[in-house]
Amino acid sequence: MKNYLTCSKKLLISFVAVSCLLFQISNANAFGLEDLSSSADSIKTASDTAQASANGASLLNRAKSVYNGFAGSTEQLISAQSTTMSLINPTHHVVGAGAFDSATGLTKLMEMSTLSKSMGSEMGGMDLTGRLAKIFTDPSSLGKAQSIYTDASGSYSSGNTSVIEAKTLYSEIKNFISSPSSKGLNIGLLEKLGDYSDKILPFIIENGPEQVKTAAKLADVIKGFL
Repeated sequence: MKNYLTCSKKLLISFVAVSCLLFQISNANAFGLEDLSSSADSIKTASDTAQASANGASLLNRAKSVYNGFAGSTEQLISAQSTTMSLINPTHHVVGAGAFDSATGLTKLMEMSTLSKSMGSEMGGMDLTGRLAKIFTDPSSLGKAQSIYTDASGSYSSGNTSVIEAKTLYSEIKNFISSPSSKGLNIGLLEKLGDYSDKILPFIIENGPEQVKTAAKLADVIKGFL
């Protein structure tokens, strides 16, 4: 009987020990799975954020390219217009695009656009072809005509491209900023994108088509003398 009790006691102790061991193993596995799941979620979140950040940076680079393209187009048109005006009236001082070198962003575009529209309006009220016909009378004067044509046609080409891209980019940036993937991104990046989608791109979309037409008309007039 004593041997039986001793044996039963040993079995009970062994059972309790095994149960404790199994419980510890079970908890360890559970914690391990939770840690792995948490790590996987963290990795996915970091990956998504990195991708969203890369997408935002790409949009910003494209926006800068559109701005530079349109600014360059405006400068070319001003160059063509100011050269034309100086030929028609040599005593009349015309402000060139270089006067706006200190301006930046939307302010620069607005100031250059205002100057270009002013000269365009002035030339639109005169017989431009008739006046230039009296100036481009010999081969030596055609160098000026070629210079004007190069600027005007270049302005038309780059301006047209900028307007088309601005329309596409405007929608893309708006959608990106309002998407869940943009949440938690660098505030500076989002603010810069917002400046383009709220101010600069709308200005290009609104004023670009008229500017492109002005450049095309001037190029057509000058082309007739070449």
